[in-house]
Amino acid sequence: MTFVRRAGAVAAALLLMGSIAAQANDYSDPAWREHDTENMARSSARQRGMATDPEYMTAFMKSGGRTWWDATGNQLADLNAGRLHGGLGQVLPGGAVGDPKAYDDVTPRRVQFLSRTGAKLSGRIWGSEAPGPRPGVVITTGSIQGTEHMYWWAARTLAANGYVVMTWDVQGQGESESTGHRFGDHTPTTRGVPSQLETNFTEGTIDALRFFLSTPDAEYRPVGVSEAEVAAAKSTAAADTEHLDWVNPGYGVLDRTRLGIAGHSLGGTAVSRVQQCADAAELWRTVGLCAGQSFPIKAVVGWDSLRSDVAPVVPGMNQQADGYFLNPTPSSSAPSADAQRSHLAAHRRWVDAGLDTYSLTVRGGTHLEWSEIPWILPATAYGVPLADYYTLAWFDRYVKGDTAATQRLVDGPRDRANPDTPWNAHHFSTRYHSGFALAGVGEVTDLRTYAGLSPVGDWAGSNADRVGRETP
Repeated sequence: MTFVRRAGAVAAALLLMGSIAAQANDYSDPAWREHDTENMARSSARQRGMATDPEYMTAFMKSGGRTWWDATGNQLADLNAGRLHGGLGQVLPGGAVGDPKAYDDVTPRRVQFLSRTGAKLSGRIWGSEAPGPRPGVVITTGSIQGTEHMYWWAARTLAANGYVVMTWDVQGQGESESTGHRFGDHTPTTRGVPSQLETNFTEGTIDALRFFLSTPDAEYRPVGVSEAEVAAAKSTAAADTEHLDWVNPGYGVLDRTRLGIAGHSLGGTAVSRVQQCADAAELWRTVGLCAGQSFPIKAVVGWDSLRSDVAPVVPGMNQQADGYFLNPTPSSSAPSADAQRSHLAAHRRWVDAGLDTYSLTVRGGTHLEWSEIPWILPATAYGVPLADYYTLAWFDRYVKGDTAATQRLVDGPRDRANPDTPWNAHHFSTRYHSGFALAGVGEVTDLRTYAGLSPVGDWAGSNADRVGRETP
């Protein structure tokens, strides 16, 4: 195994990548053409798997119809309180399912709480029935109508491994209300409209954290909302027989001193910004988003991806896609050196801050790798289990404080005895780098070569070293 010192390592790697890309920068190189074609084929493997699995169709018909019927009832009930739901997760059959085959595997506890805009947000608490104390994780969804159900894969795994987890729907998405309100007033307002506003994700994550940490002795109150406004909201809800939660039902088993946060897409932006509110430093005192409050955040995971325009405060894991967004498209040339530098920007930000970090790029992956939903979102067959493995290992190491989890992070890419495992470096991009910088271990700037595979930029080598499950 080869470790390289941090100083100058990435710069040297980028020069090498630029040289390799210049040698194979269009489809006149047969090796690049084969690599790009195979990458695109990977990117729809999840959809093909759904289409050829009769059990998946059966499960979808069952859970999709049931959740749509329940959503219709919830929308009608909330009309009495002047609440409007226009999110696709409520309107489309199957929009609030995630993986239909696993939908009934675990039964989380639903919560409904008000954001600072007065909108009624919906969420779930996982792992609250098990003995405590358990560290906690809050997961923020992606945008463009992402729903909490798309990320239940992570919630199930984390809850099964000793965490209390909160998943929640951003205003205007999933099962959450679309419009804001004045507290205690039925009249809808434009606060938080449209759902794509970044504040719905950043400020919403702060409100979700405050709800997650609530107890009977310290009930939830959104940022900027007075006790009188909360009292008005409670009174109006009681008159309308509307259910609202002011205490996390899992408070009794939650270790309120150890939290992790994870988010996808605009949710990744949100958790990147919110980690600045961690009590590991004093930055929370000056960052307006924190609203004068620190949180016991110990680690952050960004699913496509962490931001590089923040001040890192806690160890950060950055999971990214292979350059594809909503649909895979042909790339007649390899990524430029500028694209490579941009891809590594968050990694460098964390390294320069002296904090542990781990960056991985899903080979053939789209921006939708982390979003489970029936039929419509193209992704690889191995993206979710890959993300599952590394997300759990990261939180185990830095939220639980289990130093043994470092070995899982170090050994995962180079599992030579089982090259077909989703977390093996065989499933890391050949176009963009994956790497880590871990205290006591060192820095690796190419997890493919670290695992004994062809380096990033070697198209012929990557074509030769694939394993069975990588090809559709």
